Amino acid sequence: MSHANLWAALQQSALVGAERLALPALFTQGIDRTAPASQQALQAALMQPAGSQAEQVLRATAVAAVLERVGWQPGASQPQLAAAGAAAVAPPAAGSRPAPQGEPLLRLLGEVLQGNAPELLALALASLDEAGQRLPYALLVDALHQGRQSVELRQWLTPVLGERGRWLAAQNPQWAYAHGVQETADAEQIWQEGSLEQRVALLQQQRATDPAGARARLEASLKELGARERAPMVQSLARGLSAHDEALLEKLLGDRSKEVRESAASLLARLPHSPHSQRMGAALQAMLSQDAQGEWQIEPPQEGHKDWERDGVTLQPPAYIKGHRAWWLQQLVELTPLDFWQHHLGKTPEQLWEWSRRSDWKGALRQGWIAALRAQRDVRWLPLIQSMESDSRSSDVLPLLMAELSAEERETQWLVQLQAKLGKSAFIEAIHRIDEGMGRAELLSPAMSRWLLEALLSTLQARQPAGNWHSWQADHAVLACARRLQVGDLERFAQLWRAPRTAAPAEPTATEDASALVVPEGSTEADIARLKQEQQARLERSRLRPWDDEQVLAQLNRIVDLRLALQAAQPA
Repeated sequence: MSHANLWAALQQSALVGAERLALPALFTQGIDRTAPASQQALQAALMQPAGSQAEQVLRATAVAAVLERVGWQPGASQPQLAAAGAAAVAPPAAGSRPAPQGEPLLRLLGEVLQGNAPELLALALASLDEAGQRLPYALLVDALHQGRQSVELRQWLTPVLGERGRWLAAQNPQWAYAHGVQETADAEQIWQEGSLEQRVALLQQQRATDPAGARARLEASLKELGARERAPMVQSLARGLSAHDEALLEKLLGDRSKEVRESAASLLARLPHSPHSQRMGAALQAMLSQDAQGEWQIEPPQEGHKDWERDGVTLQPPAYIKGHRAWWLQQLVELTPLDFWQHHLGKTPEQLWEWSRRSDWKGALRQGWIAALRAQRDVRWLPLIQSMESDSRSSDVLPLLMAELSAEERETQWLVQLQAKLGKSAFIEAIHRIDEGMGRAELLSPAMSRWLLEALLSTLQARQPAGNWHSWQADHAVLACARRLQVGDLERFAQLWRAPRTAAPAEPTATEDASALVVPEGSTEADIARLKQEQQARLERSRLRPWDDEQVLAQLNRIVDLRLALQAAQPA
């Protein structure tokens, strides 16, 4: 029985109930000394005495989970492989990167890789990569497990696995995302033999310097690539996208993979003069008209067009969408260049948003524009999106638009926002929104880091800092600062909770300041005493800071200590 079948049998019995679903005889016939060691380990776990069969099954499942986690493979034992003439697993190639040293650093990295402070993981991996280092061998299993759970994390993880990490990934099909050729391989070998992540990264790098060469490389390989491989590679064409890519993208509109077709249509919508954009614009233009007062109206057709399907419009709406016409309009707006609206209606984004308010198709128009912004990232819409702070639709679009600005332009905007809210309760929320608008491994510039540090010190060391600094928003804001500030500012920042507290000037308590207590008419002495206690409790809560919570304090110390240790471990 293969590894996959053994694991499935144990899982099914554990889920359904060991008393109701009997295990295969292979598990209960005793330990087969000629079987692979992994199978013997499972049989031994089941043969050990236990209070019930359910306990035996759970114990064997735990053994199987450990074996799987460290790369257990199905198949014969090494002696059986040798007898069959099969080669043993080749050892890993020599590593080309050193690992950081120091027990405290290894301990902190291990804690993060085991799920503590997951928001710090990308930054820690990026720091290792920037220093030309790799993960220590003892942490590779945890790291590969994290990469299996998070596709986004892989862009920072795969460069620091080293040769042994890639070798280990090849021993477990569940870690196949990280298996690739050596770091020193040339571009052609990576393209032919590398992992999907390595080949996509190669394509993106080549698009930055040689867009035509990257496009030709992809086009020549399309017939050999599976749908799972084609989709991310087509998406890589977004870098350096130009009219020269139109022919290939038009061809991909007929791809058998829905994800590839959608990616091609989305990219073509970023090219206003492409045939696809012209077709989408013509479809919308046919729906527009002006009334007697010259006001624009839009009316979707009663029937969908079969030709739309090739251009990325799905005619049949999903179950949660009510109304075919609104569904078609939303998709057409999404796949049309945003330039179309300003060119044909002569309206700014703010005017378009207001215009849609008076339309029967407001929802479809606005949903379409938001979706178009995700793909086209037109920064002319940035002021409108920034004004929609209370609208949840802006939360995922704003970071994408901000990413289109240069680092200096973004920080200029952030600084204006922070300065306007300094000394107000909204200062906390401003920090939180800035953090959401940054990449997972991104840091503030040295100048911005110093400004924010000084603002935090002056605010949090004040006698009565503005805002509720004992709230989840404040916790997130302070933790974000620990991740985003420059490493050189962290020691001063940590003094907020690590330095001994100086005695604060005596403040009147609720019991001393009776004039501040509002007592309803007719209150008894017991009522007044209760009101004073409540006021005193509110005063004490207002003096609390995020690090007065043990969990937040532990997170802050872990982030600061790990970042300082990573900095100290970098080669001179």
